[in-house]
Amino acid sequence: MPAARDITVYQGDTYVHQLQLKNSSNAVINITTRNYTGQIRKRRSSDDVSANFASQITDGANGIVVFSLTPEQTSDLKSGKYVYDFQEVNAGVVTTIITGTVTVVGEVTR
Repeated sequence: MPAARDITVYQGDTYVHQLQLKNSSNAVINITTRNYTGQIRKRRSSDDVSANFASQITDGANGIVVFSLTPEQTSDLKSGKYVYDFQEVNAGVVTTIITGTVTVVGEVTR
């Protein structure tokens, strides 16, 4: 079962979300050989992808992966509610690790 967490993204800002992955015993997982992806869509049933997160394992031995959006990507998102998830691919097995809503807040300074 994926974790649930709602996030807020500000238009025109860089967005960074760091995760540290742990097992059921609360011990960190070595994720060095795994891959990660994530998307934002208006609705779960939408065919159109509103944004793709970039992912980078920053400390694989300690289970740390970072998902991010550039200012250009967040500028392209209209204010409102969206949904997202992050997925892990480990030896061909795809697992959704976190999901929730995205609230996009319109920027004032442009």
